Amino acid sequence: MADFPEIPNDLLYRRDLYCTRDDKTVASEKPGIGLEAVVWPAAKQNILKVHRLPNTFKNERQVYQRLDATNTQRLKGFSIPQRLHYDAEPLVVELSFVFPPYILDFGAARVIPRPSDFDLDRIEAEFARQHGADWPDIRRLLEALMQLGVYYSDAHDQNIRPR
Repeated sequence: MADFPEIPNDLLYRRDLYCTRDDKTVASEKPGIGLEAVVWPAAKQNILKVHRLPNTFKNERQVYQRLDATNTQRLKGFSIPQRLHYDAEPLVVELSFVFPPYILDFGAARVIPRPSDFDLDRIEAEFARQHGADWPDIRRLLEALMQLGVYYSDAHDQNIRPR
């Protein structure tokens, strides 16, 4: 019996398709399994992220295009994985590995037309309860993302690590 859930065959196929096309190797068969994607460590300390659905791939790609356009690699002291490559057909994003403090996973994030289109105060109580004493730093990070035109709604402790 495996010590992690079974990965759907279509995700394995798309991962392998990406690896074959771009001459990549998976460094471990033990993936990180999320609701929206499955992540494998790859050679050279990179990460291969295979999205389950096209919309989360599209969201992540748009956010990374915005971050690339502003040359944003760190924000308010938090590292952001760098998008090294992506391929829309297998829904794969290749990212650099980062250490805390970091923010990960832009699959649920959205690029917004104007920073005023989102009000962080509406959700502050929920996030403040989840993050406790780290909330002020995380709020500054989310506000800085909004100033870049990125609405980040998936601010749980697996995606944002202040330490």
